[in-house]
Amino acid sequence: MTQTTVGRITPDAALLTATIPRPRGLLRPARPSEPVAAVVTVPPVLSSSTAPKGHALGLDAALAATLAAAAAMLDLVPMVAAVVAAMAWPLLLLAAGHYRRPVLGESRLARPTRVLGTGVRSAVLVLAVSPWFVTVDLVALAELVAVLSVASSVPALLGARHRRPRVVLAGRPRDVREAMAELRSANTHEVVAACLTRTSKMSLGDLPTYVGFEASSAVAHHHQADSFVVLPGARLSPVEVRRLHWSLAGVGAELYLGTGLLDVEPQRTRVVSTGGIDILHVTSPVLHGPRRLLKDVVERSVALVAFVATLPLLALLCLAIRLETPGPALFRQDRIGRDGVPFTMLKLRSMGVGAEDERSGLTEANEGDGILFKIQLDPRITPLGRRLRRYSLDELPQLWNVVRGDMSLIGPRPALPCEVARYDTDPRRRLVVKPGVTGLWQVSGRSDLSWAESVRLDLKYVDNWSLRLDLLILARTVQAVLGHRGAY
Repeated sequence: MTQTTVGRITPDAALLTATIPRPRGLLRPARPSEPVAAVVTVPPVLSSSTAPKGHALGLDAALAATLAAAAAMLDLVPMVAAVVAAMAWPLLLLAAGHYRRPVLGESRLARPTRVLGTGVRSAVLVLAVSPWFVTVDLVALAELVAVLSVASSVPALLGARHRRPRVVLAGRPRDVREAMAELRSANTHEVVAACLTRTSKMSLGDLPTYVGFEASSAVAHHHQADSFVVLPGARLSPVEVRRLHWSLAGVGAELYLGTGLLDVEPQRTRVVSTGGIDILHVTSPVLHGPRRLLKDVVERSVALVAFVATLPLLALLCLAIRLETPGPALFRQDRIGRDGVPFTMLKLRSMGVGAEDERSGLTEANEGDGILFKIQLDPRITPLGRRLRRYSLDELPQLWNVVRGDMSLIGPRPALPCEVARYDTDPRRRLVVKPGVTGLWQVSGRSDLSWAESVRLDLKYVDNWSLRLDLLILARTVQAVLGHRGAY
């Protein structure tokens, strides 16, 4: 793979109405140890970047015409009403912003939801004006609008799966490489080019790479980018950012500015103006208060009901464990809870009785990185225990820990004392809340995660906790248990 590097790019005069000043320190002469970049010009884009918009609009217009004609032929609505509905429907979607370019941070269901929302509002409007149109069956017309909504939401959903936002990254080479790794691991964006503050010895693969920001809009237009992301450290002044925004708007690309924040959800931030400057305010995490109290009461109540309901199953599993191997069916282990307070965690025993004593002899077989100890094919696990772990049935007794108040249903991974003893600053942040039976770490891969990934997910949960996030994790837990990913 080769890196396409451009030393200086020439902006298209038709695209830039204002010259963007050169950022401080950019396009300096290359040092002798640095590769000298070639000088080329970004060619103009001949194809229209709005083609997907036209295709989607044409498809919705064709669907609307077909369904409206069918409704008129079946005498469900008058021909005039059917024609009006067929013509108005694509225009309503256009007004709702359905055909605009995909934006960063937009979920896969955003476009289908927007279509259905437009249909609901249109149907309500049709029913609201029914007293003034007594000659038209507006209920049937509202049903036609509902059918149009469902029909248009299907291609919107399929298109969302294949159409990923095209992104140009701008910043220091190291920052661009890190951002590329993040975006590609998420697999929700397509990085099409990069604008660097300086030349770099490390290759970005076959990604087209340019040095300098003078022709950023030309780069975005050439690669038909939806978004231009300026990463922290790009060293652009406020005036330069404003002019960059103007030039990008001229080619239909959105400007995004990196904040330097790590794993902060949007609902915790807002832009405020004070003293003539615009600043980003980040709210404090919710660690105490009424919402935390509500979470504790609800989780302990739900855990009590679930524990009582699963008692017959627990009894059968305990009997099966005792019949397979000698020893107690329940495994008790010290874990560290909120504020570093130890507690005894309960699990169904999935290993032999002497598993803890055998751990020291398996140190060389440890497949975990950092602090975690894990072996995918752990010889200490019994055949029944492997099936219990596969379906997370070994964790059912932890419902009693939730009832007692030692744990939460959703929270960070419960840590061993030996692990906490090796914690540095960041992992200790996990201890400000109760550990959970499930959490982001479980629904994101469990044992397949590295130590750094596990810590990052737990810290993201702690700092961005909300009742809505807990509900999302519960829904994903079902999928994770059925999918068996990382269950060993």
